[in-house]
Amino acid sequence: LVGASAVGAVMLGRSGRARASGVARRAEADVEKPPPFDPAKQIGTTMPLGFFDPLNFTKVGDEEGFRKLRIAEMKHGRVAMMAAVGAIIQPLVHFP
Repeated sequence: LVGASAVGAVMLGRSGRARASGVARRAEADVEKPPPFDPAKQIGTTMPLGFFDPLNFTKVGDEEGFRKLRIAEMKHGRVAMMAAVGAIIQPLVHFP
């Protein structure tokens, strides 16, 4: 009798957890997911061209790749600005 009641309690406990997890799964399915990451909607998109990516390097939903490319673009732009300043100053400054 003790064994039968223990088995019954275990079975009841399992079915209760199964029901709760099923409810949790349905609740998760009802929650709306945010829209995928769209690089065309980020800061820096200018008119008249809009989002300019002719070689399609950035994909919709790839936020990490987009951030990596944007950081690389800023670094290259800074190096190019320093090179332009060096090209202008080079004929003006002479070391003995």
